[in-house]
Amino acid sequence: MIFIETLFPTLPPQLKYLIGVALLIVCIALSKYIAKGLQIAVEKLLEKRAVISKGWLPLMSKNKLFSNIFFAFAVSFLASSLPFFIGEYYPNISSMISRVLSCLGIIMFTLVFCSALSVISDKFSRSIKLPVKGIVQAIKVILWIVAIILMMSALLNKEPLYFLGGLTALSAVILLIFKDSILGLTSGFQLLLNDLVRVGDWIEIPSQGADGEVVDILLTTIRVRNWDNTIVNVPAYDLIAHSFTNWRGMTESGGRRIKRAINIDMKSIRFLKDEDIEKLKHMNLLKDYLSAKEREIEEINKKRGVKEDNYNARRLSNIGTFRAYCYNYLKQNPNISDKFTCMVRQLAPTTEGLPLEIYAFSSNTNWTDYEGIQADIFDHFLSIIDVFDLRVYQRYGTD
Repeated sequence: MIFIETLFPTLPPQLKYLIGVALLIVCIALSKYIAKGLQIAVEKLLEKRAVISKGWLPLMSKNKLFSNIFFAFAVSFLASSLPFFIGEYYPNISSMISRVLSCLGIIMFTLVFCSALSVISDKFSRSIKLPVKGIVQAIKVILWIVAIILMMSALLNKEPLYFLGGLTALSAVILLIFKDSILGLTSGFQLLLNDLVRVGDWIEIPSQGADGEVVDILLTTIRVRNWDNTIVNVPAYDLIAHSFTNWRGMTESGGRRIKRAINIDMKSIRFLKDEDIEKLKHMNLLKDYLSAKEREIEEINKKRGVKEDNYNARRLSNIGTFRAYCYNYLKQNPNISDKFTCMVRQLAPTTEGLPLEIYAFSSNTNWTDYEGIQADIFDHFLSIIDVFDLRVYQRYGTD
């Protein structure tokens, strides 16, 4: 007001006041553009001198960190310089303008903190295991709640504790109106605190049609990219209220299960003859097994007092020998993990033959590599099964 009185000493006080208010509004409007210019200048200076890593600077620019900082300080400066613009005339209006500027300052400083949090979220959301984006959103919600209370306190000239008491009294109404939002919020916190889901996890939620990789964890929503590249947004509450499958444990364990059966035609199962055993002994994977089994069977038959060609004698079968071959093949396969269960077992016979199940764990959990490893194993077993005079069950149509 001193500046205006110096320039226009003869003007009436009311007009001087209006000019001061208009000048204040113009300064606030210009400060936004000035802040933008300062942001560009500072970014160029920092980039030139390499003060900040190149990975950080684009994120700061994207989230308007410097612009918000400069504008926040500009608003604070204008609020403190209020007497210079409008003086002491009309104290009620001056007080209201001061409160509005205080609210604007609170908003701008809240935006500064939110921009800084957004920079941190963008930088670390992929590099660390914690769901950074969800945590950042939770902090932003708290910041804006505090900011709203402070703005109401500034506008109505009341202590912040006064509004906290009012919120407590209205808690039942708030819970009823924002029931879904609060459920999503609390569920999001539970997911974050219990580490149930992370970005990059493969999850399955049949009720939501979700089966794919978690690409984003927001405070109330989980975003899943299915394997057909469709995006499913799942409410966080559904993951708490209903069951879902998270395959992270499989990935972290370093082993992915192979569980598949070959159905053997039971009509092809028989005992091995001596010439069959001699032929199979040429296989490195069966040489030691057959020699040990021959000695074991010979001792058992001697104790029983029966000859090897007698029906009461114990004898080797082609299905048992093939099962041993499959097991030895898995044990020497470098792509099969030796840290987990590995077995070849028979399941209950069905009308479609005798299932011979391969149960093992691939040491590579990548989906593409895993499928290749599994296919190679069964390619080999299906190709060599004829050597044991066994047939794979296959249903033929009737004409």
